[in-house]
Amino acid sequence: MKKVTVSFRILATVLIVATIAGSAIAQAPAKKSSADQTEIAALRKQIKDLTEGNKMVEKYLVKFDTLDYTVFSNQEWVRLHESHSKDIIVHWPDGHFTSGIEKHIEDLKAMFVY
Repeated sequence: MKKVTVSFRILATVLIVATIAGSAIAQAPAKKSSADQTEIAALRKQIKDLTEGNKMVEKYLVKFDTLDYTVFSNQEWVRLHESHSKDIIVHWPDGHFTSGIEKHIEDLKAMFVY
């Protein structure tokens, strides 16, 4: 559900900026001043950046979903290196930290003992 919410927010932002840019372009006089051209170029750049940002967010959401729903939920610890470096430092909510992926995997395994 979060995936849809994040993508919807980004899409909504892009649509708002596109509407504003389109309105600015439609209302611009036939002969555009240098300031108008600069503003239009800035708006176009914002739209481009937001669109590229949306692609990047989508890519990371897919990666996170794989990590969360496949690797973590199914305890596929041999795949943890896909998202964690060998020398990862993990800061736990209780204030302690651990170093290294092997220790992190050991701690994650303990979460599934019941």
